[in-house]
This record gives sequence, C-alpha cells and structure tokens, in this order.
Amino acid sequence: MSKVICRKDEIDLVGSGNSPQLKKRYILGLIKHFIIAYSAVSLYTHKNLFKNFNQKYQLMLPILCLPILTYGTAMGWISPNKKLLMGKDSPSNPPLTEDDISWMASIMFIFAPIAVFIYGTAADRFGRKRALICASIPISIGWAIKLISARPVALIAARALIGFGSGGGFVVCPLYVKEISEDSIRGMTGTFVIFSQTVGNLLMFVLGDLLPFHTVLWILLAVPLVHFCVLLKLPETPSYLIKCGKNEETAKVLGWLRSLPPTDKTITEEVDRLNIEQTKCEPKFSPRLLFSDKTALKAFWVALIVNLTREFCGCIAVLVYASHIFTEASKDQNSSISLSPNKQSIVLAAVQIFGSFLACQLVDRAGRKPLLALTSALAGFSMCVLGAWFYLQSVGTSLAGWLPIAALCTCIFADALGLQPLPFVIMTEMFSFQLRGTVATLIMAISLGTDFALLKLFAPLNSWIGYHYTFWGFSFICLSNVFYLIFCVPETKMRSLEDIYADLEGRSKSNDKKVVNDTVVETHHV
Repeated sequence: MSKVICRKDEIDLVGSGNSPQLKKRYILGLIKHFIIAYSAVSLYTHKNLFKNFNQKYQLMLPILCLPILTYGTAMGWISPNKKLLMGKDSPSNPPLTEDDISWMASIMFIFAPIAVFIYGTAADRFGRKRALICASIPISIGWAIKLISARPVALIAARALIGFGSGGGFVVCPLYVKEISEDSIRGMTGTFVIFSQTVGNLLMFVLGDLLPFHTVLWILLAVPLVHFCVLLKLPETPSYLIKCGKNEETAKVLGWLRSLPPTDKTITEEVDRLNIEQTKCEPKFSPRLLFSDKTALKAFWVALIVNLTREFCGCIAVLVYASHIFTEASKDQNSSISLSPNKQSIVLAAVQIFGSFLACQLVDRAGRKPLLALTSALAGFSMCVLGAWFYLQSVGTSLAGWLPIAALCTCIFADALGLQPLPFVIMTEMFSFQLRGTVATLIMAISLGTDFALLKLFAPLNSWIGYHYTFWGFSFICLSNVFYLIFCVPETKMRSLEDIYADLEGRSKSNDKKVVNDTVVETHHV
C-alpha cells in the first residue's frame, strides 16, 4: 500500500519500489483532481455570479480561458521554485544564477508581443477559434521541455515558448469571449478572462509549495492539452462568421449559444445587427482608418495609457518575485512573521482570487471608470506604505511584521478588483469590430514589451536604489492614474460606441446617431 508524504522536496511514493506504473497512476490522479477542482470552482462562480448565463456559457468559459490560466501559472512558477533552482539540490546542473532567473522571468515578455501580432493577424484571417487552438501548441511544448531538461538554456527556451502561446491566448481569448457574449454580460465575461489568470497564480503557488518539481510540470502540461482537444468541438464566433458572409451558420451558432432556435426573432435581430456593424466597415483594415480618425486615435491613446498604467503599477513584479520580496522583508527578526515566504505568497494569491471574484460582481454594477479609479488609488496607497516600511527597515527602525504582507495583499486585491480586468474590458468596448482586433494587438504587444523591461530591471533596480524607491515609483504611477481617469477617460458601461466617442470629442450625443430595430447604430466612426 503506498502513501504520499506531502511536504515539498520530501514528497515521495512509498512502497511498491516506486514503480513507473505507480508514479504514472499517481500523476494521472493529480491531473484528474485538478481538472475536477478547476471545473467545480468555475461552475460555482458561474452559479453565484453569472445567473444570466446558460449552461453552455458555464461549460465553455472555463475551457476557453485555459490559456489565460496557463499564463497565470507561468507567471507564478518562478516564485515557489526560485530557491530550489538556485540551491544545491537544484534539478538544474549547475544551479541557476540570479541572471538566469531574471531572464526566465522576463523572456516570456519578449516573445509574447511577437505572438500578439502573429495571432492577431491569424485571428482576423483564419478565425478566432483556429487562432485560439494554435495558442495551446507552443504552451504544451514549453512545459514538455521543462520536463525533459532543467538546464538554464532549456528553461529559458521553454518559458519563451510559453510566453509566445500565452501572448496569442491573451489577444484572441478576450476577442472570442466578447464576440460570443450578449451585451448585458460582456463585462462579467471580460472579468472572468482575468479571473482565470488569478486562478492560475494561486494554483501555481499552492502546487509549488506542496508537490515535487516534476509532478507540478506534468499537471501544467495537461492544461493546454485539454484546451486543445475541447476547443476543436466549439464553434467560430458569430462576428467572424458574419465577416465571412455566412449568415445561416451565424444564426445556427447564435441559436446554439443562446439556447434558442435559429429562426427565433431575437436571433434574427442579432444577425441583422451584426450585418449592420459589418457593412459600416471596409473589407480590409488599414492603419489610416485608425490614424486618420482623430477620435478613434484619441480612444487608442486612452486605452493604451490605461493598460500601461496597470503594467507599471508594480503588481506583476510583486507576483513574480513574491517569495523573494517576503524573504527580504523577513530578514529583520523583529519584523518577521511566522509564515514562510511561500505560504505568504499563497495568501497573496488567495487575496487576488477574492478580488477577481468580487470584480465579476461589481464590474457591471459600479461601472468601469469609478471602479478603476478607486482601485488605482488603493494600489497607490498600499505601494506607498510598503515603500515606507522598507525605508524605515533600511534605517534600522522596526515595524510590525504584518505590515508588508498587508500592504502587498491590499495592492494585489486592488489589482484583481479593477486594475487588471478593467483595462481589457474598456479596450474592447472603445472600438468597432474592424478596429478592435488590431487595436487589441497593438496595445497587448506594447504592454507585454513593458512587462519584459519591468521584470528584467526589477531586481537590478532594487539593488541600485532600494525597494523603497521602487515601490514609491509604483505608488506615484497609480495615484497619477486616478486623475487621468477622472478627467480623460469616458465611461463605457452599457454605452454605444457613438456615445463613448461623443464624450471623447466633448460634443452632444444626440445629433449623430440613428435607431434601427431599437438598436443604436454609430454612423460616423469605424
């Protein structure tokens, strides 16, 4: 009879001579329980938050968002494994250096922007479904490489592949989810995309603390494989089918999604609305369409600044280097707390889950703009407190040990509640179908490029100027964003594109719109 000793670096299968069959059965059991647990959490979330969703949405969303969950696990993978990879018992030979770790942390964000352009083009040319399916292939290869070799070059190459696939998933998945969703739930579905990333962060922190190195990799390899197999059976988005002139197939897909017959009046009206939107767009996108329309260009800058603020608020660096930050914070014995750095990271990820869960409830009630401003202020305040804590510690003043984890938890909570999901929601709501894919591609590429710079420079910057100045810089960016949101960003909740552009132009909204079948149609902007 075998048993499992569940302590990191000591987990082993006892008995039966550690046979390959027993190990295989154990790993398959872990994978099965992970799939059951993720599905249960997703369905529970849908049942309580998304009461307007039919059963198909409840089953589709968790599967569609698996590449984003994988991105979350990849983001969190370094934090619990850094000590092991750099220690004397490292699976890598020789052990990794700080420079290797910094490249592993940042390399994803070199290849992700490249993938954003490639997958964005593929999504427009070959369809959202095919592009999203292909996102799972490099992710699967990346986790497989980590299983085969733990040498520095192999690990860096593996994370480059995972970053490539995740970058594609991050640009295509929100488009797919948005285009299959009804307007009344698009905010909720948009936040669920980011909720999947936070689930991935928590999953990685927990698995990394409890299970051995290679067992975790087997579980993570199963995720993109499940996504690839299931997505083969799902339909293309209605918007893309309309673009291809397939009206009958569009009606069938909409009927399947809404659980209505294809000939239902609601389905017919939605097909007509999609056709109207498509006829307003020229057959091919040209950069001139964005740069020649001053209002569309202004909307692009608004969406870009809002997204870049999230990247520079510091939350990504905190999640990637969570264990390391907590280790630094606990060096002073008078300021340490009882939890290990890895356990503190798990607390951080759990708080992030709660924030994302709450965001799903509030995004369509509170509005995009006020919720984003509130969370920016909260993140700025917590980063300011954290910087003050590190500064006082550096000059020999001891403070309460709970303060750094409380400040970081507050920042991560604010990030999950608004800073993380809302920029994506705002970005998809500020542009027409023709511009939406290309703008999302550009903004995601720029954002991921800034993530590379931030993660590559985070450790050297702390060594040069100290943690306190780094966190104060993050605080300044967050607080500046509050004023930008108040004065420059329009509300997009449940509003037509024409209404949003009217706010950007500062003109009356009633002059330039007309109604067709009770649907507001924008007439001046692509």
